[in-house]
Amino acid sequence: MRGMPKTLPLLCALLLGGLPAAHALRPAHPEELLSSSEHGKVGSKIADCVAAKLARKGQTEAEEDLRKALEKWGKKRVAGGLDPLGLNLTEDLGRALWQSYSYAKVRGIRKGKVVSIETDPIPFYGPDFTVEFALHAPSKYNPRQAYPLVLCLPDEDERPSDHLIERWLTEPTIKDGAILVGVPMPEDVAAWTGIGSEGNPGGVGILLSVFKSVRESYAIDYDRVFIAGRGVGVAAGMSIASMFPDRFAGVIGRSGDAAEVAVENFRNLPTFFAGGGQRASAFAERLKAAGIENCTVQPDATADLVWAWIAGTTRDSNPSEVLLLPGVPFPNKAYWVEIPPHDGSTEARLAARIDRETNTVVVESTGIASVTLAFNDILVDLSRPVKVICNGAESEDLIPRNFTTTLQLIYSTRNDPGKLYTASKVYDIPSSGE
Repeated sequence: MRGMPKTLPLLCALLLGGLPAAHALRPAHPEELLSSSEHGKVGSKIADCVAAKLARKGQTEAEEDLRKALEKWGKKRVAGGLDPLGLNLTEDLGRALWQSYSYAKVRGIRKGKVVSIETDPIPFYGPDFTVEFALHAPSKYNPRQAYPLVLCLPDEDERPSDHLIERWLTEPTIKDGAILVGVPMPEDVAAWTGIGSEGNPGGVGILLSVFKSVRESYAIDYDRVFIAGRGVGVAAGMSIASMFPDRFAGVIGRSGDAAEVAVENFRNLPTFFAGGGQRASAFAERLKAAGIENCTVQPDATADLVWAWIAGTTRDSNPSEVLLLPGVPFPNKAYWVEIPPHDGSTEARLAARIDRETNTVVVESTGIASVTLAFNDILVDLSRPVKVICNGAESEDLIPRNFTTTLQLIYSTRNDPGKLYTASKVYDIPSSGE
């Protein structure tokens, strides 16, 4: 396919997919029906499944044990009735997945100072290619507490460790309240928003590999992961976030201007510009013109105001409306919507919205032949038929929650503790002219 390297699926598997290691407890949520102990029992079985898949041994047995553990959840009634495996308990499943990560068991955690950490090798860029990044965890870091994660892109020629010390750690509330990561970018600024190739790493792959390394060891809140750029890092951060909008809670620009990116992929991705220039203001205006009111431009914002915005911003993990402007090769998915890889030869865009009250999904698109929709019981009531209308073509089906689908999405990390799907279905999209 034009514009898509043959090794791209490998990169996706290594950086976006791959099996997570093990990590921490999320705060209680009023929609949870089960106790932390019950979450832990299922979480340990999820961890066993992940370990078995990695080892390529005992996966069938581990998955059967998980199924048996979930059967006890099946007796819990929520709106919409029962499910044999409790797969309608979306919030509780997220808590169990969180507990499966066992952050408290991770050894060698360093806190209270800026340290250098090296990622595992990234085969896409070479068998021995690794990235060294800077990290600061709060001095009172508790692996059973979920922390915001800020992936910081320094300005050109600024060292990641110096960037953290001089630009972030001067504010005590940030220093004590978040995990801060200084991400090194390629020497060539033009490569900051590219994927790269073997021997020529791109900023996209570097940031995602650093993100993967951090989440495997440090207790992050998946609903509060931010990209923050300074100088030329602002535009790079915006560009990368627009490729994977459902991975982040927001984008922060500090003393740098915005990127020339489409606003559609920021429908559910807030932005905050502290010291932004004309392009930041123009970006905010384009968002507003598109009916998207989630951009703040505050040229005189201080570090404490940046932190206040971080503290008050959470990823909308289950948005009722998704806009997607495909790129080559990313993005081709956002939240509960996924389309086949786009080659850029034709104009393409997609808008999808859910009305849970009527259990209806409406998809309107151009240049896209099919769409895979992922579901959970927060988005729709899966105990009732779901009506899907794609460019006017209507279908209505009972879409069963599926144990295998849920697990496969966990294995690929498409499911995370704050964004978890239990069913999916592929729909053909007729041409908008038909």
